[in-house]
Amino acid sequence: MATAHSGPPLEHGALRLTVQDGYLAYAGAFLASDARDAAVEDAFAILWLSFDEALASPDIRRYAWDLLRAMVKARADYRDERPVLGEAAFDTLALRQETCVEGQAAQLAESLELCAAISRLPDTQLDVMVLRHMCGYPPEEVSDLLGLSLATVRSTERHARRFLAETIEPPATEGPTP
Repeated sequence: MATAHSGPPLEHGALRLTVQDGYLAYAGAFLASDARDAAVEDAFAILWLSFDEALASPDIRRYAWDLLRAMVKARADYRDERPVLGEAAFDTLALRQETCVEGQAAQLAESLELCAAISRLPDTQLDVMVLRHMCGYPPEEVSDLLGLSLATVRSTERHARRFLAETIEPPATEGPTP
């Protein structure tokens, strides 16, 4: 007598243990904690329901990431058809290190501008920049989370940085320039 498997496959659990913290960090850049947790849970539930399809895909990590991104983007707030990363600007290392009120205000304005520019990036560049610079993951871990080669992650980051450098205006300096 054969019995049906009632829970997720072992491989699903192993993948979940490997990527869950990164998924929560990424989702947290777009969503408040309850919505973040629900988006990640829903992504893993859909992954379980489509696990045979995921296993047949070229890279299960990429398949799972695409599910997560779809869940997060479906629940994120949007402005001008781009996801809002504004709340992430209030929780940056640079802002926490600023000690004076004027410096905090200037840093917050800079962070808000950077988050708005990052939100205009294409999906893969957005993913890399959020994971690398908002969540603090090294390139190797970003590669593992996204199911992309390390070379692709590095190249994608270079292209994103170039776009951001061309998009964001440098801060105004005080006084005349010699």
